[in-house]
Amino acid sequence: MGLKFGNMGKIFESEFHKGVMVAVVDSGDYQYQQLAPLFNEYGYGFVAPDQRLIFVDGDQSASTQKIVEAHEVGHIVFNHTGIVGPNDEAEADSWAILTLRKYGYSLEADRLTIEFKKRHGYSYNHAQNKRNKIKVLTTMFVNQIV
Repeated sequence: MGLKFGNMGKIFESEFHKGVMVAVVDSGDYQYQQLAPLFNEYGYGFVAPDQRLIFVDGDQSASTQKIVEAHEVGHIVFNHTGIVGPNDEAEADSWAILTLRKYGYSLEADRLTIEFKKRHGYSYNHAQNKRNKIKVLTTMFVNQIV
């Protein structure tokens, strides 16, 4: 694809994990047309794990961008690379919910909690009760990065 990262609109280090960079690219950015097919395929954001770089669709609301950032950092924290496994998205969402709450993004965490059932077919609370392993691992990782 030949992307150049030098002149993107907004690049910053994620507040959720040191060493992870976030590039917010909106439709006014010259790179957006090259990234649009990837946003269409993967959603409002995706991660380039080898580069510890997250791309976020800047045409989304600030609230949605923050949810996407937290979710994609979750993929990095859990070392999700390549083909997404059946639990990868739920793990990343669970991590994002806990992390968003920890950093004071309660509205975003509440929104993702509600969307969790639509995305995964079961509620976040059910996931936490049934799959306590995710909760323990997620809490461990959240505590490690602060």
